[in-house]
Amino acid sequence: MSHAQSVDIVSRRFHADPSTVLEQIRGYGSPIVRIKLPIIGAIALCVTHETCATLLKDHESFVRDPANAGRYNQARILKILPRTISLLALNMLGHDDPEHRRLRGLADKAFQRRSIATLEPIIRDVTDRLLDGLRGTGQVDLMETFCRDLPLSVICVMLGLPDRDHARFKHWLGGLKDTANIWAVIAAIPGVIKVVRYLRNVSRPGGGAKPDGLIAALRDVEIDGRCLSEDELVSMIFLLFGAGQETTTHLISGGLLELLRHQDRRRRLQDDMSLMPLCVEECLRHVSPVQLTKPRWAVRDTELGGHFLKRGQIVTAFLSAANRDPAKFADPHRFDISRRPNPHLSFGTGVHFCLGLQLARAEAAVAFERILARFPNIELAIDSSQMVWRKRVGIRTVSSLPVLLQ
Repeated sequence: MSHAQSVDIVSRRFHADPSTVLEQIRGYGSPIVRIKLPIIGAIALCVTHETCATLLKDHESFVRDPANAGRYNQARILKILPRTISLLALNMLGHDDPEHRRLRGLADKAFQRRSIATLEPIIRDVTDRLLDGLRGTGQVDLMETFCRDLPLSVICVMLGLPDRDHARFKHWLGGLKDTANIWAVIAAIPGVIKVVRYLRNVSRPGGGAKPDGLIAALRDVEIDGRCLSEDELVSMIFLLFGAGQETTTHLISGGLLELLRHQDRRRRLQDDMSLMPLCVEECLRHVSPVQLTKPRWAVRDTELGGHFLKRGQIVTAFLSAANRDPAKFADPHRFDISRRPNPHLSFGTGVHFCLGLQLARAEAAVAFERILARFPNIELAIDSSQMVWRKRVGIRTVSSLPVLLQ
């Protein structure tokens, strides 16, 4: 297997312009490279569209629970963590079949009670309310005033949380902004503990969750007489909250940044809003807000992309590289809002594909459409080269998005 320990996919420089590093990785001529990541350590990285898709679809050879591959370090760590933190590992992302199938089935059934069509009016109402608050302002940071608040408010409404509690979530989880720094992760634990305790209380009957929300649906749903335990329910809600809020935030902010950096494409979209679905897909591909999938472990000695992997070896899909693979995408570093086809892997694939993909698409489409309609002459307040990117493992996000609305 090729080695690329010097490759840095965490730095602000990489997130500002992934193309240079991606071409460097491509130059190794290998579909899998080995790098070292903060906290995680050495890891095999799939860097082509084909190997990423193969890894994510082959849940028999590559598992999410390391114990199923003979690695028990994670289980030992969970035992020494506070129970309030360790129960978060009970969500479906950390399980393999048949447990994953059970949890995913319950989540799917609960989700079916509320279609995207019924959520779109909510998304529009929240979007317009946030944009109303920006009227009359000159320079504003869209990250704090719009991009973060929109998916936060939508997922809170979708879950059925009391309106008065929405702001508390932003405060509690706001400290976790640098997952490459172990001290930053530790510093965020008190906020996570507060969220977990709150969710446990609000999810109980009479705890305050609205009866038509997803929390109530998850609490009541059952398949073959089995339902979620209280710990599983809290873990599932935390997962849906995190996945539904953070990644969509970075899709919206990253997509808006690309549209403002490429004024010709922004004007083209404004002239022809029928391009919006294609534009959203291209933002998902080009921005790749989720850079890395959750890691997998090889169940047995096996082969992937022509490379031998030992049982228990850790491997992950580098979605940023897959989404700019020249073997799959023509002119892969170009931001093309009419790109078709666009088989990006931003939502993953296989049994762990993103449950909220349609919600993320709808939120991004409404956000782009409404802000361009309300502020047709919006532009960046600083040169795009001056944008500050956060140092994150697996997530691509700007620190702020300063714009001029007038």
